[in-house]
Amino acid sequence: MLKPSADLIIDPSQSRYALVVGIAKRAREIVEEAEKADQILVEKPVDLAVHDFMDQKYKIVEPPIANDDDDEEEILAEAEEKQE
Repeated sequence: MLKPSADLIIDPSQSRYALVVGIAKRAREIVEEAEKADQILVEKPVDLAVHDFMDQKYKIVEPPIANDDDDEEEILAEAEEKQE
């Protein structure tokens, strides 16, 4: 079984946590699709999900993170304006 490094799947700036969550979500989708089609999976759903990400059929999209307190205050101010 091929066990690729996370560095081969994601960019260095991306979170490994996001990769794990993305693969888990894709694995659940694979299981649901197989159940709907009444198929028996030969490979493990996680292995199939990892291959999907390695083949770039799916990619992880992370929202931007506010690093500065000023940016955080601007984001909160914009959110408050939208609520009004």
